Amino acid sequence: MTRGSDGATLDDPTTAPAFDRSWALRVWYDAVRFAMLALFEATGGLRASGRENMPGSGGVLLVSNHLSYLDVFVLGIPLRRQLNYVARSTLFLPILGAFIRSVGGFPINREGMGASGLKETLRRLKRGGVVNLFPEGTRSLDGLVGPLKPGIAILAKKTRMPIVPAGLAGTFEGWPRNHLFPMPHPVRIVYGPAIYPSELAGLSSEDVTALLHARIVACHREALLLLVRDMGIDPPEA
Repeated sequence: MTRGSDGATLDDPTTAPAFDRSWALRVWYDAVRFAMLALFEATGGLRASGRENMPGSGGVLLVSNHLSYLDVFVLGIPLRRQLNYVARSTLFLPILGAFIRSVGGFPINREGMGASGLKETLRRLKRGGVVNLFPEGTRSLDGLVGPLKPGIAILAKKTRMPIVPAGLAGTFEGWPRNHLFPMPHPVRIVYGPAIYPSELAGLSSEDVTALLHARIVACHREALLLLVRDMGIDPPEA
């Protein structure tokens, strides 16, 4: 069920995804996903390209630029596979925390993943899940891709699993840091070709970080160009 690479409907992968959570949580996740899809369709539209780059099964790291609180919800909407994602520990308040956990979230410290976050990430990857990370560590101040935290290179090497880079455009304008509430705005996502462990073999940690940064920047630039083409807005300077 899809409208092609540009549509906002959900993809059908060629390989059935591994189920890394209970039946009830899968149903709940899809209910939240469809609700978010309807919301974005009503408030500006959501388009995605490159969904075929997501492996159909097995553990995958999905790494993206981070522009807004909307990003976690946006990245999972077009994908048939359900996401696990890290969220800073301060968000895990009694009610909000329960919701975050119910849709696959787990906590990390703002300043770094830490031993517990790394252990949980590896556990979910080994169970065949897709784990979404924002390697910048915080939301962008200017809409551009900032430096990546050095820990992402350690994780990339340790997991030895495919890494799918992604770029978001439009969520910065839809919910910037200085606004209390989101605003209607079109959104574009580009999922780039997967980076496989063989591509990282022999690279230093600095080189791995640079490679991931370059791939995320490339996806972000493409998403901006597509958003300009579709909606006629001006991107920030790259």
